[in-house]
Amino acid sequence: MQASHQRLGNILGTDLTRRKFLRASAVTSAGLTGILLAKTPPALAQEHELRLLTFSHFVPTSDEELQRQLEEFGKQAKVKTRMDRVAHLQIPAIYASEVQAQKGHDIIGLSRFGQPHLYAKHLVNVDDLVQKIGKRSGGWTDTAIGRGPDGEYRAVPWYFISFPIALRTDLIAEIGENLPDTWEDVHRIGKKLKAKGNPLGIQLAHSEDSNHILRGIIWSWGGKLVEADSKTVAVNSKETVEAYKFIKALYQDCMEEEVLAWDDRNNNVCLNSGKCGMILNPISAYNSARNDNALVPGTERPIHQVIDHIMPPKGPAGRHMSAAYVNIGVWNFSPMKDLALEFLDFHFQKEQQEKLLTESQGYNQPLLAAFSMHPIYASNPKFYFAPYISWYTHAPGWPGTPTGAGEVVWDQFIIPDTVAECATGKSGAEDAVKKAEAQMTRIYRRHI
Repeated sequence: MQASHQRLGNILGTDLTRRKFLRASAVTSAGLTGILLAKTPPALAQEHELRLLTFSHFVPTSDEELQRQLEEFGKQAKVKTRMDRVAHLQIPAIYASEVQAQKGHDIIGLSRFGQPHLYAKHLVNVDDLVQKIGKRSGGWTDTAIGRGPDGEYRAVPWYFISFPIALRTDLIAEIGENLPDTWEDVHRIGKKLKAKGNPLGIQLAHSEDSNHILRGIIWSWGGKLVEADSKTVAVNSKETVEAYKFIKALYQDCMEEEVLAWDDRNNNVCLNSGKCGMILNPISAYNSARNDNALVPGTERPIHQVIDHIMPPKGPAGRHMSAAYVNIGVWNFSPMKDLALEFLDFHFQKEQQEKLLTESQGYNQPLLAAFSMHPIYASNPKFYFAPYISWYTHAPGWPGTPTGAGEVVWDQFIIPDTVAECATGKSGAEDAVKKAEAQMTRIYRRHI
C-alpha cells in the first residue's frame, strides 16, 4: 500500500496525505468522468496544454478526425493538446462543475441547444470569429444558434443532427402502402405494420430523441412551447392538446409499451434487428446497420438495403421537426483563451470542415452555407433528404430562440413525461398540457 501511495503521489506531483490519497484513489477508479467532476486533473493536464472536452460522438471516426485536427494545430502552435470525451448525458454535470471551480478545459463542445445561453457569463464572446467564419463560408443557415441572452455569440455554431423518418421500404411495400408524407399516413401505415409485427418506434421516455420528436409533432399541429419572445409560456393551446391526442392514438394503435422506457439507443436496435418498421432518427441507425452488416431476419440480405430516409411528416400546420444543434465555445476562465480561439479559426477552415463532414459519414450537418450541398450527400441515395431537411428544422425553443429556461425544461423531460401520461390514459390531453404549462411557468419565472 505504501508503495502504491508513493507511486500515485509521484504521478500527481504532490505529497499526498491519507485524505488526499483516498480522494485521488476514488477519482482514479471513477475514470475520466470522475476526474472531471472531482476537479482533480491527471498528470497531462498541465498549465501549458490546450484542452478540449466534448461528448462521445455517435460516429467514432468524427471524434478521431477532431482529435487529429487538434493535434495538428498543437504541432503548428508548439503546444501540447488533449481531447477528452464523455457520454453526452454526463456533459451538463461536468460543465456545471467546471463553472463552479472556474477551471477545467479550454474548449468545450456544447451538445445542448441552450448551453450558450445558460453559460453565457462564463463563455468568451465570439461575435468577431463567427462573423469571420461566416463571411468566408457563404454565411450561416441559422443565425439564432450559439447566442447568449444579450444576443451576442457565446459559441460558434458547429453542426446540427436532423431527424428524418427511417423506415423499412420492403415492409411498407408488403402491406400495399406508399411511403408516408403526413402524420395521418404514419398513423395509418403504423397500424398495419404493428398488426404485421413491425411496430412504429418513437420514444415516450427520458431520451434526447423523445424531446426532439415530440416537439416536432406539437409544432406540426400548430402548437408551441413558448412565444417568439422566448419568454412567454404558450404550451397550453387547443393545437397542443390536439397534438397530445394524436400522439396517444399513435402510441395505442402503432407502438408497443416498451417505448415508455426506451433510451436513445433502443429505436436504432429495434429497426436494425428487423422488428420496427419505422422510427424517427438521425442516420446513425442506417449507418450502424450498414457498418455491422445486420441482416433482414431469416435472410442473407443486408437490412440497410431496405432502410431509407424521408422528410419529417406534415401535420395540420405543416412539416416541422426539432434537431440537435451543437455549438463549440471557449471558457472565459481559460488561461489559453487566445490560443483556443485560434484553434476554432483553424478548425472552421474549408479543408478541416470538409474532412470532419466526411468522417462523420454525413451525420454532422453543416450550418455554413458553403457546405450545405456537400458531395457526401450525393454519394448515397439514402442521404438525399439531408441538404433540404433544414428547411423544416428548428432548434428547441422555436418560434423563439434557444434559452437557458428552455434547456431546463428539456433536461427535466417535461414534454415526454406529460405526453406519456396522456398516451397511457393516466390523464386526459387537456390535463396533461395544463401540467406541462404549470411546470414550465415555474421554470421560466426563475430563469427569465
